[in-house]
Amino acid sequence: MNRLEYQAASALCVIVVVATVLGAAMNTAASADTTLDELCGACKVEVFVKGGKFLEGPTFDQQGNLWVVNIESGWVSSITPDGKWSDVFNTGGQPQGLKFHKDGRLFGVDRKKGVFIYDPKTKKMSDYVLSYQNENFHGPNDLIFDRQGGLYFTDPWGTSMANPRGAIYYVSPEGKTSRLMDNMAFPNGVALSQDEKTLYIGETMRNAIWSVQLEEPGMLLVRRARITTYLNGGIGPDGMTLDDKGNIYVAHVDSGEVVVLSPKGKIIGSIKLPEGGGTFNTNVAFGGPERKTLYITESSQNIIYRVAMKVRGLKLFGDKE
Repeated sequence: MNRLEYQAASALCVIVVVATVLGAAMNTAASADTTLDELCGACKVEVFVKGGKFLEGPTFDQQGNLWVVNIESGWVSSITPDGKWSDVFNTGGQPQGLKFHKDGRLFGVDRKKGVFIYDPKTKKMSDYVLSYQNENFHGPNDLIFDRQGGLYFTDPWGTSMANPRGAIYYVSPEGKTSRLMDNMAFPNGVALSQDEKTLYIGETMRNAIWSVQLEEPGMLLVRRARITTYLNGGIGPDGMTLDDKGNIYVAHVDSGEVVVLSPKGKIIGSIKLPEGGGTFNTNVAFGGPERKTLYITESSQNIIYRVAMKVRGLKLFGDKE
């Protein structure tokens, strides 16, 4: 072997060693990821209750009651832990999503009416945000509070891949509204990481999950806005929620499954609805004792499913301490 051949062979050995070390490191990292079994075991999905007209927007009050919207009828409904259903109030529009404030008021978004508030004590509904800089919204869809009481919400209706004008807004605790983004193809579900430094957005028509870093409440770090996950099949992501480990649960519309992602966007697996039990799953929420049950709204057959979990849902702003 001449000197050139020896140098080439030595270089090849170094490359092989480095590749082996990197491969081992990658395999170790992959094996350290959470598995679906660790989250929900067999992930058995069962029917909790049936009712309503095009179910969406599940959220829990501090008494443990599940609230949902009925998009087709305009009713907002409450379901007790034992499954008793009550239609509580009608928005007069097309309600899309709900979240409770820690003071007990229910905030919601309506495609026709913007952001509204319902006070369970007075049983009165009032307007909260109707427009931005004298412009009507496209049609708000989902919302999430931060721990300061600020509110993020998506505004997607009428937007698509051919018309990517969907927006994300933030309403400060003082009531000031800011537009954070306005270039998305139907931004839908929205959620916050546990440290509230990352905003997750489901962009339905791109079948993608965005991860956007926040400099502070209501201020995006634009250079760190990126798509972390693309989903396969279905129409695209809808509502989402997190567990207290940071894993993300995404209702994948028209796929009949809830896709579970790691905090970094890796697909862990999926929780599948029963065969023949509908595929138009629109949203998810943790509830029940210790927030260890995942509830899923399915809108084609108007079924609310539930899954016993091994992990707790991330505590939201309006949840009981």
